[in-house]
Amino acid sequence: MRRYLAVIMSVCMIMTFLTGCGSEKEAETTTKASETVTETATEASVEDPSSEITWDKKIDIHAPEKVDQTSEPEEGETVAIIHVKNYGDICVKFFYEDSPLAVENFLTLAANGYYDGIIFHRVIQNFMIQGGDPTGTGTGGSSMWGKDFENEYSDRLAQINGSLAMARTSELDTNGSQFFINDNPQLTEADLAQYSLSDELEKMYKEHGGNPYLQDLYTVFGQVYEGMDVVDAIAASATDTTDRPVVDIVIESIDVTEYSKQ
Repeated sequence: MRRYLAVIMSVCMIMTFLTGCGSEKEAETTTKASETVTETATEASVEDPSSEITWDKKIDIHAPEKVDQTSEPEEGETVAIIHVKNYGDICVKFFYEDSPLAVENFLTLAANGYYDGIIFHRVIQNFMIQGGDPTGTGTGGSSMWGKDFENEYSDRLAQINGSLAMARTSELDTNGSQFFINDNPQLTEADLAQYSLSDELEKMYKEHGGNPYLQDLYTVFGQVYEGMDVVDAIAASATDTTDRPVVDIVIESIDVTEYSKQ
């Protein structure tokens, strides 16, 4: 059973996870010698219902005329509203021009009810929240095509606070249905000094926070434009030793719609 990875962790970080303080649990080595990767899954065997879904609803994606990761969506732009039980709504815009596969996949799955009832199975405060696995174990899920699809990279999209990205296994190009939302509001100059970033990306991380060590390793395909308080609350929830919330945090449904200022 394959394990999905939300993110790559720096070896200088603490290797044990303490609930609510944002440090990480025991990690395994990845191909980058200076970094480690944290497992996203618990060992379990739960049937994945994804193979039974038919894609009746096709999405007509309206992309913005100008790509600006942190701006308000444009009128008529395709957005998604993630309704989280007992928490509220997370509103997300998308970057179809830069990440067409990831955007089409997420919106198609969402519109067809794939994510309805799925939990956020792994959360770490000041780091990220992860969901999208219909088995709830961190080992399942499938793309709309029934197979993995490749990573997509853009030099104008960053793993800043509130960015929506694809989770994958330890292998590149293994994207399916799982996703994560970065939730790390502040970075120091020392944090940024560790990474080789373009001037534009460094400016984005300085202004918005995030996880720069994930840059160009995971596909960024969306950005939260409203509801970061909900993301923060989910990330601060009590978890067990596998980073799974003690009380299930459930995505009730996701509405795919067109943005309107009214």
